[in-house]
Amino acid sequence: MYNKITDTGSAMKLPIDQDAWMMFRFSNHEIIRLHLGPGRSIDNHINDWRIIFYVISGEGILNVDGSTYALAEQQSIAVEAGKHRFWSNPGKKDLELLAIKTREEE
Repeated sequence: MYNKITDTGSAMKLPIDQDAWMMFRFSNHEIIRLHLGPGRSIDNHINDWRIIFYVISGEGILNVDGSTYALAEQQSIAVEAGKHRFWSNPGKKDLELLAIKTREEE
């Protein structure tokens, strides 16, 4: 995994409805690239990972436990583990995100 270049052509496609690729995976860290086309969304879910979302391009709406956040290109937000969350792309451009996930150290 170290000193290895990855892109969406070589990364593992995740088995979810959206375009999502596991760019890197370590025991307590994951880097995922997400793509949401216009009008698309990611279902509401709870995740046991802390996560930082970074918007590579486009704009989207993140809902965390009922609070909404509008994020644009080059903005990021951190979300605690155990929170309900989902993304939507109400715009006319693609939304590209990096999800940087970490687990609590035990």
